Amino acid sequence: MFKKIVFVLALLPFTLIATAQPLFTYGKKQVTKTEFLKAYNKNPSVDETDRKKALAEYLQLYINYKLKVQSAYDDKLNEQPTFKYESANFKKQIAENIINNEANINELVKEAFDRRKKDIHVAQVFVELKPGVDNIVAFNQIQKAYNLIKEGKDFSEVAATYSNDEATQQAKGNLGYITAFTLPYEFENEIYRLRKGEVSAVYKSSFGYHIFKNLNERAAVGKRKVAQILITVPKDATEDAKLKFKATADTVYNRCLRGIAFEKLVPEFSTDRTTLSNNGIMNEIAVGQLDPLFEDQAFSLSEIGAIGKPFLTQFGWHILKLIEVTPVGKDFNDAVTAALVKQQVERADRLSIAKKGLTKKWMKICNYKPGIFDEKEFVRFTDSAAKDASFTNFKKVTPSTVLFSFTKQTITAADWAKFVKAIKQSGSPLASRTATDLLKEYEQIVCAEYYREHLEDYNVSLKEQSKEFDEANLLFGAMDKNVWAKAGEDTTGLQKYYAAHTSKYTWAPGISALVFTTTNEATANDVIDSLKNNFSSWRLWIANFSNNVIHDSSRFENNQLPINQPVENKVGFISKPEKNINDGSYTFLYVTALHNSIATRNFEDAKGLVTNDYQQVLEQQWIDTLKKKYPIKINDAVWKTVK
Repeated sequence: MFKKIVFVLALLPFTLIATAQPLFTYGKKQVTKTEFLKAYNKNPSVDETDRKKALAEYLQLYINYKLKVQSAYDDKLNEQPTFKYESANFKKQIAENIINNEANINELVKEAFDRRKKDIHVAQVFVELKPGVDNIVAFNQIQKAYNLIKEGKDFSEVAATYSNDEATQQAKGNLGYITAFTLPYEFENEIYRLRKGEVSAVYKSSFGYHIFKNLNERAAVGKRKVAQILITVPKDATEDAKLKFKATADTVYNRCLRGIAFEKLVPEFSTDRTTLSNNGIMNEIAVGQLDPLFEDQAFSLSEIGAIGKPFLTQFGWHILKLIEVTPVGKDFNDAVTAALVKQQVERADRLSIAKKGLTKKWMKICNYKPGIFDEKEFVRFTDSAAKDASFTNFKKVTPSTVLFSFTKQTITAADWAKFVKAIKQSGSPLASRTATDLLKEYEQIVCAEYYREHLEDYNVSLKEQSKEFDEANLLFGAMDKNVWAKAGEDTTGLQKYYAAHTSKYTWAPGISALVFTTTNEATANDVIDSLKNNFSSWRLWIANFSNNVIHDSSRFENNQLPINQPVENKVGFISKPEKNINDGSYTFLYVTALHNSIATRNFEDAKGLVTNDYQQVLEQQWIDTLKKKYPIKINDAVWKTVK
């Protein structure tokens, strides 16, 4: 047992050395065993019956790959604008996906999907924090409202009395039905925690103070598309006039009941100019978008074509016809529905809120360090920045003062001044924050930007993916410069190569033929009839078929025919039209010549094959040159451990 342990311990240093040492070097650069195996395992050989042989073959390919990429760096292809743009764009996309996953986007999607399964009828008491309104006064008002509700007072009456927002007062707090994405995420979270009939505690948002009530719940009704006839009632209309408008609405509704088409009544009676040209059809309606009364009427229609009774809103009398119903997706595994919900999550505030919650973690990762400066003078400096004034009178806080820093970035008061000025000019709600609070917000904004831009330093997956993407682009650029474009431009070289290898480029037995492709089978048969009756003039009469027929002529070897059916060895043979699965078109051919023996291809016929072969010659010459510039040395001791 002791000898066995000693033997194992003796092997450990060798194993560690083999892992750490390079598998091969090219010039002064090296590739480890780990890197090589990781690359191989991503592209394993199809036939792995002899893995060591497959590894050996791949080793030569990987050596060539590294040499070509190095050549791209030598030629500074990585400094070209196109490369830099594509590299940065790729990293940005991958970084965004990684950050979204950190923010648990899949959980947010599932949460949103689950919430979309039901609609909640919501009411609120709202005390807005308006300019000049004392925060304590506003809080006392909402607290008084909350106490009255707890005592059993009618919620709608309390909402009308204690809310200081006109819209909330007029609606008596009624927000109508809502679902996921209807309201800001912070409100949605409060509301979906409530059971039917339950009232929330006082909630403070950036807008003011709220009390929410879950009035009712229902299974989600999805979306509706309706057409409307609107009979506008002016706000200053007299009572007699209002009665006449109502009578008109009743008349229109009765005509619908008698079978007169809704669409014919729209231009005659509707005053809704936005829908007149579309038979009264409105944009699709989702829960929580329009006036609650209008939505109630629209969602009460259940059968396509149903017409509802006239109802009155602040705009006038409405008569609705149901055009289309879009139900809520029932299954989260429905890929289309899940994708749509994910798009909503990505665009909505819930994802940005989740990301913001990660800032504290990111600050630690990014080595955030606060600067040391005089706070009182910082406030005065901030006020001066907001007014775009001079900073010459400040001694303890100057434009070069460090406010905070990360590993590779330092933020100064000059950076802060630009931010403050931009916030002031934009009219952002952040402009009302105190200098200290705004600085905290600024730190979070900069941290998020820094983390995203430097995520490669903290995420191995992004670093590896970025490297693979960059090297693939560099490889393409290097191959194009040294092989593909070079072969295409070297006409003399191609012709010399052809002349030296003419016997290699031959035609196997086959045919020459006209190949016709038509938009449909009937046209194909018409062309075939014309060919049978007047082949000699086909170039003249084919124009009569316009864009319904395309044609080409070529020589084909027997095993490379453009159709599947057997072809008779006879000039004038016409194949049957074959339907193309991709686009439904039809193809057939007309045999114009027979080639029953092997023949040498001329340069033009062989050019594609010659170019391909010549590219391989150029590539090998290029690799040979690179190997002289970067000599290859394989570490046999490490290679023996590769398996």
